[in-house]
Order: sequence, then structure tokens, then C-alpha cells
Amino acid sequence: MINIKIEVTFRLLNLDKFQAITLLREVDGVTYDHHPEKNCFVGSVGLNQGLDNLDDLNIFYVRQQIPLQDCDILIAVTSDNHSRTVATPMFVNKILKHIDCQLTFSFEIGA
Repeated sequence: MINIKIEVTFRLLNLDKFQAITLLREVDGVTYDHHPEKNCFVGSVGLNQGLDNLDDLNIFYVRQQIPLQDCDILIAVTSDNHSRTVATPMFVNKILKHIDCQLTFSFEIGA
């Protein structure tokens, strides 16, 4: 049996402390931490197929005037078999209709 796990996360890559706290209060499924290289915070919003938090995320994105280059959608794939083709979940297309930012991919091969 081939086991494939796909996680989709919207990331805001250049938040100040106030924006990070506001994001945490206004959007469900949020975590934030210090950027590993810059003096700012990275906010991560876990997304699911129902896109339950997309409206709140979109409102935050517009109100805070986040530049497109300061966000991305991370698609993290964990697979037991590295030779398998994996499709991007369809709900990612809907996100891109609201916030047309870069897609970033991460692949991890399980043991």
C-alpha cells in the first residue's frame, strides 16, 4: 500500500509582531514564529479541503495590504514511494483565485 500525505499551508513571510498577533486572533488554524533569517515573523495558516478559514484569511490579507511577494502556498508531500506522481489538491486553485501568490513545494520520502 502506498501512503501519501499532502498538507497545504498559506504562509505570510514578512509580518511584524502586531500583524502576527492580529492574524492569530482573526483566522483559525494559525501559528507564527520568528523568521529564521530576517527580523520579522512568519505566519502559517493550515488550509483544508473545505477552506473553512479562507474568507477570514482573505480579509486579513487585504486589510493588512500584504504584498504578493511576502506570501506563498506551501504544498508539503510526504510519500512512502518517491516514484509516484502527486497532483495538487483542487482546492488550491480556489485559493489562487482569491490570492494569486507563489506555490512552494516540499517533498519528503518516508522510510
